Amino acid sequence: MNANNDEIISQADLDELLRINEFIESHDEHSLVAELKQAILDSGKLELSQWQGLREQIREIEQLIPHIDLIIKLKQES
Repeated sequence: MNANNDEIISQADLDELLRINEFIESHDEHSLVAELKQAILDSGKLELSQWQGLREQIREIEQLIPHIDLIIKLKQES
């Protein structure tokens, strides 16, 4: 494939698509941590399958952590 024909997505576009900012803002009441805390407090409102789905998503996040750490390290060094 020719690099000139490849469509390049910017980091800002990627962030928007994944709605990352919505979850990482620590002061936001809808942050990922706040949502998890609320789910735990309201644990009776979730079915077992929902808890299992949540845990699977957290496993996926755990797999991404080394990559996130690398990005942070590289950005701090530059």
